[in-house]
Amino acid sequence: MISMIYLLLASLIVLAIGYTFYTSARIEQAWPKIGRLVMARDVGAHVIERGKADQDARPSVLLVHGAASNARELLAALDGRLEDLHLIAPDRPGLGYSGTPANSQELGVQAAFMADILRQTATGPVVAVGHSWGSGVILRLALDYPELVKALVLIAPASHPWKTSFNLPNSMACLPVLGELSLWTLPALVGPSLMDGGIAKGFAPGPVQPADYGHIIGTPLFFRPHSFKANAKDMEAGSAQMGLQAPRYADLKLPVTVISGQGDVIVYNKIHAAGLTRDIPHATSYRVPAAGHMPHWVAPDLVAGIIHAYVKDTTLPAGFAQFHADA
Repeated sequence: MISMIYLLLASLIVLAIGYTFYTSARIEQAWPKIGRLVMARDVGAHVIERGKADQDARPSVLLVHGAASNARELLAALDGRLEDLHLIAPDRPGLGYSGTPANSQELGVQAAFMADILRQTATGPVVAVGHSWGSGVILRLALDYPELVKALVLIAPASHPWKTSFNLPNSMACLPVLGELSLWTLPALVGPSLMDGGIAKGFAPGPVQPADYGHIIGTPLFFRPHSFKANAKDMEAGSAQMGLQAPRYADLKLPVTVISGQGDVIVYNKIHAAGLTRDIPHATSYRVPAAGHMPHWVAPDLVAGIIHAYVKDTTLPAGFAQFHADA
């Protein structure tokens, strides 16, 4: 009887692994590579570029996406508003189609990954734009490689340590053996049913706009085993990693803009955006009403206007409510 149970369990696991292989292939067929691969930290980095680098004048724009996402996210949000600029949008380590360098959960490694990419794609210091987790990455990029960054645009930023709570999927994914088993059985099976709820939480308190957001940015790419694992490692190490670099923010002298969304329940403004405006007193701060974690989707003209201002050395946008990001 026991042997039959083991046999049934093994068969279910094999079927689940087979389904993951099948699902991953279908996902990659639906959302294939749309950029090129460059070497960064000894692995392939998938980089989507729009426009051409200006050899003489305008800086390029680096777009760094957040957790459980990929390079399409920021490009899609700002689509059509930055057509006159050179955009560099990499998949962060392990996500999208980028490889996973050693110790990729460390923000210093992710910043070095971005630095390697910029040395091959940009001709001078860039305007670096980060959403959520990507903000922590570009903050570290500016700290460790100041010669590569002209200005920072931080959207719904993750930047400071927070009180962590136990997350079973992430914790399990980081385990040596059981973790690999869970990665090859659970995300592909369970993830799609939870996707819409997760997206709605990101846009709350407002509606999901556009309604097909998940399809536009290729959210299902996240459910492949290696991407789920890379993101889980980021999240497990996240608070400690932010804590290591936060004391250095006061050293930043370059222009910084913080754009937070009112009502964000993914990354709490009272910890992160408020922490940045405290630690970087010269930072300019905007808060977009009812934008939650997605101010770049709710107010894309504002975000594009800020990016253009830094690229062209003009005045930051007026006529939009400016707040200290404290709630």
